[in-house]
Amino acid sequence: MKPRHLLIALALAATSGVVMADSAYAQSSAAQGKTRAQVIEELKEARAAGQVDVSDANYPALPAFVSTKSRAQVIEELKAARAAGQVDVSDAYYPAQPAFVSTKSRAQVQAELVEYQKNPDSQGLHRGY
Repeated sequence: MKPRHLLIALALAATSGVVMADSAYAQSSAAQGKTRAQVIEELKEARAAGQVDVSDANYPALPAFVSTKSRAQVIEELKAARAAGQVDVSDAYYPAQPAFVSTKSRAQVQAELVEYQKNPDSQGLHRGY
């Protein structure tokens, strides 16, 4: 048998397998008997009943929150926590740093500026001097 005939025979065998598989799939899906509309309706019902997770954000499933305090009570607790320094405003304040207190007078700082303007050290700025 010539190589050309062998390639043709292989190609025919491969395509006939695909056709057979496709027809078998069509028969099995028809045997289930549900229409697209029925499947969509079942999915809507399952979502409404909470049986379908949409994403990882739903894990773990938590019970619905029920408040036991009034709005006024929560506001008073927040004011008390702020007064005690227990409330972080944002990440910009972490870690908490003490307030800066200068050890130099205004005249000393101005004298340093004049000296720097006379002899600038461009690398000194980058080294933190």
